[in-house]
Amino acid sequence: MSPYLAFFLFLLAALGLVGLIVALNRLLGPRVAPTAVKLEPFECGSRPLQQRNVRPLSIKYYPVAIFFLLFDLETVLLFLWASSTGEGGLATASLVAFLFFMGLLALAFVYIWKEGGLEWR
Repeated sequence: MSPYLAFFLFLLAALGLVGLIVALNRLLGPRVAPTAVKLEPFECGSRPLQQRNVRPLSIKYYPVAIFFLLFDLETVLLFLWASSTGEGGLATASLVAFLFFMGLLALAFVYIWKEGGLEWR
């Protein structure tokens, strides 16, 4: 059996099992009517004791999170480039894609730096 066919069968079985569980829950599960208490933003159902615990996250952390994701993506591109060293065409294409991405990342970094997005107050 081909490994691709085995993976496809595994993926099909996993998606089928998930679909079956969701369908059975929809058919056999309890029907819950939405009430004002159920529509409150807390999943645990309890009211907040102190309002200071429910403040939204400061906007200054979002660029850090976005940088983290971008550098994670960069490592994926580095892995693809490193794994394609035996094949000349694929290695060149992945290197060009990696350099293009790094150029865009550098431009975005300079823009954010000039706008003061990296300064902590």
